[in-house]
This record gives sequence, C-alpha cells and structure tokens, in this order.
Amino acid sequence: MERERFFNTAYSPAKDKNELIREFSAFMEMAEAINSRLDLDHILSKMSRELARIIDYDVGCLAIYEKDDNCLYIRHIHRPNGDTSSEGRFVPMEESNLVGWVAINRKPILRRDISSDDRFSEIMKEDNLCSDIVVPLIAKDSLIGTLNLGSYEKNHFNEFDLEFVNKFSQLTSIAIENSQLIDSHKELGEKYRTLMSHARDVIMLIDYSGDIVECNEVVYKEFGYSPEDIIGKSFWLFTTPDRRDLSRSNLAGVLKGEPVTLSENPYLKKSGEIVFMDVLATLVKIKGHPYVLAVCHDVTERKMLEERITVQNRELTEVNRKLMELDRLKSEFLGRISHELRTPLSIIMAYSDTLIEDSDFEIEAETRREFLEIIDTQSKKLLAAINDLLDLSKVEVSDTMLNVTEASINEMIGLSVKMTEPGARKNNVTIVTELADSIPIAMFDPQRIRQVCVNLLGNAVKFAPSGGTVTISSKCGEGEIIVSVRDEGPGMEPEETRDIFENFTQVDGGASRSKDGLGIGLRLVKHYISLHRGRIWVESEKGKGSTFSFSIPMSGCLFDSVEISQ
Repeated sequence: MERERFFNTAYSPAKDKNELIREFSAFMEMAEAINSRLDLDHILSKMSRELARIIDYDVGCLAIYEKDDNCLYIRHIHRPNGDTSSEGRFVPMEESNLVGWVAINRKPILRRDISSDDRFSEIMKEDNLCSDIVVPLIAKDSLIGTLNLGSYEKNHFNEFDLEFVNKFSQLTSIAIENSQLIDSHKELGEKYRTLMSHARDVIMLIDYSGDIVECNEVVYKEFGYSPEDIIGKSFWLFTTPDRRDLSRSNLAGVLKGEPVTLSENPYLKKSGEIVFMDVLATLVKIKGHPYVLAVCHDVTERKMLEERITVQNRELTEVNRKLMELDRLKSEFLGRISHELRTPLSIIMAYSDTLIEDSDFEIEAETRREFLEIIDTQSKKLLAAINDLLDLSKVEVSDTMLNVTEASINEMIGLSVKMTEPGARKNNVTIVTELADSIPIAMFDPQRIRQVCVNLLGNAVKFAPSGGTVTISSKCGEGEIIVSVRDEGPGMEPEETRDIFENFTQVDGGASRSKDGLGIGLRLVKHYISLHRGRIWVESEKGKGSTFSFSIPMSGCLFDSVEISQ
C-alpha cells in the first residue's frame, strides 16, 4: 500500500497548513519533554513517538557515542510492534559501517535502495531494511551519536524527510546532552559521597587504566600535590619504580573482583620522601562502570617505631652478649687472681718457714741467701699484682689523680728501661732504645708515663723469643710526642687486637695461657694515656711481632696536680 506523502516533491516551498502545524506540534512536544523530565529513556521514547507523527518509518534507533571506548552504543530502538531487540549493541567507530561513517564524517546520508549500495556493511541485517536515513547528532561541536530511520520499502524517504530529520536531530542532540550532563553531575555526587564516607584516611577512586578520577583532601596533604597534579594522572605517580609492575598486577586483580590488602606499602611523596601505608583496594561500580576504591592508612610512624624497636633489640642483644662475655672474663680473672696471688705467697711462706725452722743455722749461707732472694723476688711480684689491683680499683671506682709537671719523656723511657732490664736479661732479651734528640720538655705525670712504659716494655719482654730484641723509640708527631715499643713476639690476628685494651684481656688467655699477669696492665695503660688526652694503639701481624704505641700532647696539659675524670 503506497504511503501517503505530506509533500509531492522532494522539497516543496508550499507546505500544507496542517503539515506545518504537525511539525510545529512535534517540535513543541520535544521541547516540553526536554523541560519536563531529564530522564534519557523518557526523552528518547518521546522523541520516537513525535518523529513517527511526521515521518512514517518502520525501525528507528538512536546510537550514543561512548568516548571512553571510542564506539557507538545503540541506546534506543523503536518499532511499531514494540520489539526492542538490538538495544545494547556496540557499533565500532569505523567507516566500513554506515553509522560509523556518519559519526566520523558528521554528514547525513539518505539511501533510497540499500541493496544497490555496497559501500557499507549492515549493522542490523536481521531487519531487512530497504531504505534508510542516518544523521549525526552534534551539540556544541561535540559528537553525541547518530539518529537512524529505516523502512522496508525502497525509495521510501525523500530529501524533505532528510532535511526534517536533520533539523529534528539538533533538538534531540540538545536533549541528550542535557541529560548526560545531569547524569554526570549525579555520578560526580555519588563519587563524592563514596569518598566522604571514608574521609579520615587517604581515599582515591581509580579507573580501569590506573588514572585517578577522584580523591579526598587528605591525598593532597599527605603527598604534597595540588589537585591539578593528581586528578586525571596515573596512580603510578605515588608508586616507587621497583613496585610499579606489582601495582599494575594488583589493579588488574581488583578490577576482576579480587580485593587487595597491602601492609606497610611504600609510596612516594612529591618531596621524594617515602611514606608507608596499609592499603585496602576494592572494586566499586558507578553507573555500571568499574572503579577501584583505594583506602590508605598512614602507618609511617608505626613502622619507624617498629624499626627503632628492632634496632634497640639488636643493641640489647649485643649488650647482653658483652655482659655475658664480661661475666666470663671476670670469672676467669678471679681464677687468675687466685693463681697470681697464691703462687708467690705460697713460695714466700714455704721458704720463710724453712728459714724459721733452721734455728741452728744448718742451712749454708749461700743457700740461705738464695732463699732470701727468692722470697724477695716473689714479694715484689706479689706487690706488683696488688698494686695493679689497687690501680684498677681507682680506675673503676674513683677518679685518678695526675701529678702533672714539666718532665722529659726520654728520661722516663731511660728509667723504664733500667727497671725492665733485669727481667729482660733473665729471658735473654735485649732492649734497644731509639730516642729522638728533638723531643721537647712537656707537661705530664712522670710516674704514670713511666708506669705505662714499664708495662709496655714488660709485655714485650714477656712475649719476645729468647735471644730476641725489644725496641723502644720516641719521636715528634703533629703536636704530640709518640712512644712505640716493638717486639719480635708471636704477633696477633686482627680480631685479637680489637679488645686488647679492655679489662682482663690477654692474648694467650684461657686454658692455654702461658704467661704470668692479671691481664689488666693494658687497661691501666689506656686509662693513663686517656687522662693525658693522648692516644694508644697497636699494630700487629701474626708471626711478625707487635708494636704498641701511645702519644701525649706536646702542650695542653699545663696544669699542676688536678683531678681528671675517667
């Protein structure tokens, strides 16, 4: 049945008055629909009905341009029988199909005979349309979508139909744009409501590509960025370079519906400072679109506290180890005292008892003299041990008095050599002096420095091999006088020299100990040199002997008898 035409030509300047009234009425109805309700589905249904009053068509559809996906989405289908199949279909933005071509080129097309036009692939072949009109929907130079009308008859539409639909599309574009704008505002409000419900922590809304679409004020304060620096930028802005691949993997997991929980995760501030956060990332949908909602709690102070506690625990463990070692050394020292004091005392008592019992003087004079020399030697040895203990008690319990005066370091070395030579001769060790003539008179405690030299010489003689040499030397350094004692003894490994100046330490200590002494001499030496504001150190190599050196300032100890704290 031939369709009734409103116009006898493609473009008639003389329209029927009723036709004009109907057109005007349709436009008014559309305007009313736009103003009365902003719901897009209502507007599209109203548009289809009003358009059908002017132009007879069999299938009408409206495709909306989806910018994010760069495609067209068939939002509305109108058929007289109410069939809405094909709604929801995506149409690619390609010139190979008519809808895509019109959208890309923004030009309307009228096809009188679809079967004779092989330029395009058909989107809805199942409708078996024979002619159609497709016009672009444009608002403020932006693509909104396309309006498509189809007929089962060839040559069904004319140029006037095309012109009317094209004009009608302008009003339709405005209606859709307004509706989309309102939807956008509603979506934005929903985002903000979601963020504000968790406003105490860092909150970010991230899209599927990793871009930040919304965040709360805490983000700006926490990371030091402005809104322009963050919104629309990639979340990797906060991620340390070594963790970006892991972050991308976590984002993909959340978008699949797998919540991600991270503990003490590091992030970068704008200043480059690292901040640690506990993170909960979950999938949320706003208007059907997926987003990642990340809620982050700053735990930097907690982590720093944990690290400090860890360091303190390590320090306490080390202190405990040292205390246990000190306890072991003191136990060993007590055993050493019993040996060093009991042995000479037992010898003294034995020889004294022998002499006392010899009331008839049966012991020959030479033997008696030998006994007295042994008693004298052991008495001096006992006295030296007691003096060491008394000096140690001064170091440990109270401040030590320095009797500072002008003196010659070379003179003190000479006296120390004389005091040590008897023991050296007994051990078949030669003491050699190498004293610099340029050593000036300095201010120091002669008795304490002589005690230091005697101690170092005595140790060197003790460990020197029979027939060996011990050398004591003096020289001037930068603002200080340096004294060194070098032996040809067994030497020490580096780890053995580490605690050599501490209490109760001897290189040959323990069960294998072969030398006499309480192991406190070097501790006293270090203390006396420290009181003089000097330095003491050792250089040693296993199998090649050791060199003990100390220094005292050439000036700076210009005071008389004063008390100096340890």
